Amino acid sequence: MPIVGTAGHVDHGKSTLVRALTGIDPDRWAEEKERGLTIDLGFAWTDLDGHDVGFVDVPGHERFIKNMLAGVGALDCALFVVAADSGWMPQTEEHASVLDLLGVDAGVIALTRIDLVDDDMRELATLEVLDQVEGTTLEGWPVVPVSPVTGDGLDELRVAVIDVLEGAPAPPEDGFRMWIDRAFRPAGAGLVVTGTVLEGSVSEGDRLIVMPHGATTTVRGIQHHGEPTAIGRAGSRTAINLTGAPDDVERGTVLVADDSVATTVRTLAQLRPARTFEGIPDRGGFHLHVGTASVPATIRRVRATDAFVLDLESPTPMRMGDRVILRESGRRAVVGGGVVLDPIPVDRPTASHVEAL
Repeated sequence: MPIVGTAGHVDHGKSTLVRALTGIDPDRWAEEKERGLTIDLGFAWTDLDGHDVGFVDVPGHERFIKNMLAGVGALDCALFVVAADSGWMPQTEEHASVLDLLGVDAGVIALTRIDLVDDDMRELATLEVLDQVEGTTLEGWPVVPVSPVTGDGLDELRVAVIDVLEGAPAPPEDGFRMWIDRAFRPAGAGLVVTGTVLEGSVSEGDRLIVMPHGATTTVRGIQHHGEPTAIGRAGSRTAINLTGAPDDVERGTVLVADDSVATTVRTLAQLRPARTFEGIPDRGGFHLHVGTASVPATIRRVRATDAFVLDLESPTPMRMGDRVILRESGRRAVVGGGVVLDPIPVDRPTASHVEAL
């Protein structure tokens, strides 16, 4: 099942759009419904022309960027939302930078709230979006004017999303890996975790490793969209009931079938700055985001390269090739992102070590 994930500024209509496309309200918390503001990740699903599609709805407010970053690491299609009556805003820029830094190159731009503007304003808003995404991975994505209120453009948006999904590459079928974005213990049911299966598949009775704990657990049951299923496959939103899992499993934990993922407190990553920054800051407090994990980090550039050594405050699971985002804690701003070169590097990597990778 392919996954579509929203992105965009707060109050530009992401959740409203997901509700119009699926008939499901992705806001789960009473506070979200009372405030009309998405705080945590929301989930919905629907059938789009024969495609069983899952939606991950992320918060747009700057205070909840950590939650947003936990929701955009496993997408087949990004649904990037810009309101026609507001235009390009601060979190529009930050979310666009995140998608660009993560290398998300498949998506659709929804120009929402067109019922609140005239044709001239709609055209100006479209031109602004096209100008702003130039030079990023979002360049070339279709821009679809839409109003969830009137229904205008919804059919065109569905077609655009389907076109992107039909061109998405198949996820890896070997092994198993799933970052956990929710963990809870229903009465009498043990531990239930949810996430998007990145690769491979999982079946009832399988033994999985919980990282970074290193504990082994057994799959007691699997659900997909609230219905029991025997197998959870790559690319699908999956809930797994586990037995024998540690008590402190939470968002940022990863389930794997083997030892291909390292647990590390120091990693080497190639980073480039977000486009609003001239370079990665030399000093300051940072958080590294990988998968659904967020961990405080200090950074040091490897001389004469774009590689950085990141010392992490707590053990974090990752492997070579994982995409990462670096956020500065003080400014609460995404300052860069890139890819893990070596999850457990030598003590003091050099430029020649980086080149060898």
